[in-house]
Parts: sequence; structure tokens; C-alpha cells
Amino acid sequence: MPEAAGSSEVGTYFGKYFLMKKLAAGGMGEVFLAKQQGPAGFQKMLVVKKVLSHLTESKEFVEAFLGEARLAAQMNHRNIVQVFELGQESGAYFIAMEYVQGKSLRDLIDTTMRRKEKIPAELCRSLAEQICDGASYAHNLTDMAGRSLNLVHRDLNPQNVLISYGGDVKIIDFGIAKSELSTVKTEAGMIKGKFVYMSPEQSLAKKLDKRSDVFAIGISLYEMLTGINPFHKNNIVLTLEAIQRYEPPPPSEYDPGYAPFDPIISKALAKDRDRRYSDACEMQDDLRRVVLPRPPERLGQFMGRLFRAQLEEEQKLLFDSDRARLTGAGPRRTPPRATPPESVATVPDLAASAGGTQLLPSAADRGKAFSRPAAARSPSPSRRDGAGDTLIDTDGGGPPQGFVRDDLPGGTAVLKPGQACPPVPARKGVPRPADPGQETTEEVPAPEPARKAEFLGDAPRRPPPGKPASTNIMTAEETEVAQRAAQAKLDEAKKAVLHTRTRNDKRAELARARSSRGMWIALGVGTLAAVVLIVGLLFLFFADESAPSAARRARREIPESRSTPASEPRH
Repeated sequence: MPEAAGSSEVGTYFGKYFLMKKLAAGGMGEVFLAKQQGPAGFQKMLVVKKVLSHLTESKEFVEAFLGEARLAAQMNHRNIVQVFELGQESGAYFIAMEYVQGKSLRDLIDTTMRRKEKIPAELCRSLAEQICDGASYAHNLTDMAGRSLNLVHRDLNPQNVLISYGGDVKIIDFGIAKSELSTVKTEAGMIKGKFVYMSPEQSLAKKLDKRSDVFAIGISLYEMLTGINPFHKNNIVLTLEAIQRYEPPPPSEYDPGYAPFDPIISKALAKDRDRRYSDACEMQDDLRRVVLPRPPERLGQFMGRLFRAQLEEEQKLLFDSDRARLTGAGPRRTPPRATPPESVATVPDLAASAGGTQLLPSAADRGKAFSRPAAARSPSPSRRDGAGDTLIDTDGGGPPQGFVRDDLPGGTAVLKPGQACPPVPARKGVPRPADPGQETTEEVPAPEPARKAEFLGDAPRRPPPGKPASTNIMTAEETEVAQRAAQAKLDEAKKAVLHTRTRNDKRAELARARSSRGMWIALGVGTLAAVVLIVGLLFLFFADESAPSAARRARREIPESRSTPASEPRH
């Protein structure tokens, strides 16, 4: 558990409680939403009610606060908020109590009026029944010896009734409750509580009993049904006068469906307390006998629909507060570092010798061949470029042929099956201990720029560090042969290329084919039309030429025919 902080700021610890959100604040104290955490992921949401530090000097106020805690600690009922702890932190008293995620009855009434809705009559009956159940339990509470505490809430109004989003009803705030446990007595003529929910005897500062709370429950039921407080006036004087003399109209005048509530409310709001219900359980019994149509929604569903946006916002605020606590707000502890085991089975630390290559034996012998205590490992210097470790598994075989070992960093250690790891060869000019398990501290000089690696098998070796590198220059004939070979490979690669066509390419090709075919068809049609036109013109031309010659022949034939009869009489 993190260390307790005396601060009461959001995002810090107050005792063992992490303060997540401030719910309310006033001249007397502050109310926080808090979280208590424990081992194995245990956590619990609750409310911390804290008295302001400067009020701890007031003996009367402290006694009243402690009296509330003592009263609440005696109660354990499903319709009363439970108190978990009374404590003192940094000189300030606090109470840790049950957290109810929801809204007050006051918020429910105001929200339905603002949205021009009504609380279903059956839900009003159920709410009033549960309030009567909790109040009756508190009224009949006894001490350890069985003596009645004669508890009276004195402020049982919709603001002090909480309704969870799941439909649970809880009575809160017994801060001004009167009981036999109270060490602070109310002076004569002193009025405590909200004026518009006072009983006539309370407004007159008379001695109170549990019937005063029954009057307040009747006002709350009336307001749930009609949305109106029957005694609310423009000022306190008129309000107190209305409580003592005004007879409110029955709820059935607002809605005929509320008629079953008329006798219950009339008896609960009787001016003479002797005509009232003597106990809240009697009012509860009458409410249970009321038969009403089933509401379209249950209380939890009704609350979830009305306050969906507020519920999502509250969940987001809780998540953000919790995330802020995890990411950096509030005191934190540094987790202890893990202690390495005394002995582990692993491969040798090649970084201590600037890297190298290890030939591992068969898989069955790996864990045994390279076990050594962790304490025997010497500190490793910083690894340089090219000093990586390489592990080659020979599967139980010996070293490859032609293996040569040198004495420079980056060398290769060859291990046969069952052979222990040999000591790493010392660098030039630096003595190394013969036993690798002996812990030593030594000064390592700067590495030499020249490095040499060992090659396994028949691979060509690099030239010695002292021999300068050379360049192989090709002759003109070799260059020409190489170019021809490269060109031949390029041609073969081009022939081997597989041309693919996408669907878009195929569509474009078909479009081009159709365009070309259409062009040739148009050209053919145009040519044919031109030929027909030419033939027609020639036909007309020759027809016109033949017509005049026929006419001339006709004219020549007509005179001849006319001259032939005239000449016949002369014979």
C-alpha cells in the first residue's frame, strides 16, 4: 500500500483511500469518491466524508459528526447507506461509507418535470415503499442491550434519497438525526431540517418522534406523483404557515389514475400526528395493497434512459481518474529489482572477451557444459562494433577441418562433446587470469584498429593486416567476353518475362479494337455510298443525253408522216 498522504486533493491518497473525484463541498466538510485497494487486485469504490480541519476545534460539531457515524454504524439495511469506517487522518475526522452510483430522488423528479414526463405511478409506489422500509428499520433500531434508540431522521427529503442506476433505493445523511446515542441535545426552539419537508410539530420546534418522518415521506410521495410540493411558498413564513394550516388537494385532481394514493397521502399528511401513521411500516403495508398497471420500464431501466448521458460521463471521469493515478498522479513506489539467481544454466558470456564464436556440443549436453555461478562473472566492458557473439551447433561433432585459432579478439573457441569452456585468450599486452571462474578487476586498453577473423573449412583467408589490398584489372578481351555474357543473360531474361494483363488493360484493348473496327466499317460504308452516288450521277447524265436525241428523232418522223398523205392524190 502506498504511503498515506495528509492532503485531500483529488489524485492523492487520504489515509489508505485514493481520492478520485470530489462529489460535494461546503462550509462543514467535503465528500470524495475514493477507492480502496488491497492485495491480489482487490479494490472497492466508496465515499469519504471529511470534516474540514478548522471545524475540529468545535467540540459540538465534532460530537455531532461522530454521533452520525455511531448511528450509521449500528444500521445494516438494504435501503440505508452503510458506513464502513470512522477514522482520523492528519487531525481531521472522516467517514468511509458505501458508494451509490446513481442520482437522488430530487434529480429524478426535476429531470422528469424538465422533460415533461411523469414518473409511472407504480414506480412512485415502489419508491415510497422502499423509503418506508428503510425509515421503519431506523425508527425501530435498538442498541446492544435491546433498548430502542428512538431515532428520527428529521431531514427525510428527496435530496437525501439516492437511487442507483440499477434501481436500488438508499437513505443517506443522518447528520442531524435525533437518537438516544446523540451527545449533543437540540435546544428548545431550534429547528433543524429543510422547511418545505417539515412536519407541523417540527415547524413549531416541538418534541419529535418517528411520525415526523412519516409526514416527510408523504410530501415526497405527493411530489413524485404531481411534481409539486404542496407546501412550497414564496418565503419561509408562508411555507411554515402552509405546513401548519393548508390542506393540499388530493393527487387524483391532477390525474384520476392516482386515486388509490388519496387516502394514503391524506393520512400521512394529517396535521394532527395522532391521526397519522404511527410507524412507517403501516404506510408501507398500505402501499403494498395498491394495485396499479405494470409500468413499461423497471426502475433501473427508467433511470438508465433518463440519465444515460450522465452515466457515460461519470464512467469516463472514473476511468480518467483511475488512469491518471496509474500514470503519474499520487505517490508511487518503485518496485524492487529482481535478484538474479545464484546459479543458472546458460552459455558463457562472450561479451567479456569482445565477442567470438562458440561451437556448441549436442543439444543434450548444452545445459551442463555451460553452467557457472552468476557471481563468478566478471564485469563486461562495452561491446564494440563487430564483436557480436556467434553460436554454431556442430550436433556433437568435432571442430571443422582446417580450423586455426589466433589470439586476437573475435576468435573462435571449439568445444568437443563434454569439454568445458576454455579460458578466453588474453589480449596482447594484457594479462588474463588462468581460471575463468576467478573474479578479477583489470584495466582494459583501447582496442587495436587491426582485427582478424578466423574462417572455417576451405574458405579463402583474408590477407594479413600488413599486406596492402590489390585490385584485379581485366584485359580488353575479358571485358568484351563479360559484356557479351551479360547481354546474353539480359536477352534471356527478357524472353522469360511473363506479360500479364489486368482487367483494365483488357478493357482498353477491347475498346481500341471496337474503335478500329468501327472506323473501318464507317470507311466502308462511306466508300459504298460514294460509289452509289457516282453511279447514280452517271445514270442521270446518260439519261439526259438520250432524251434530246429521241425528241429530235420524233420531230423528224412527224413531218414525214404528214407529207406522205398529201402526195398520194397526185398519183
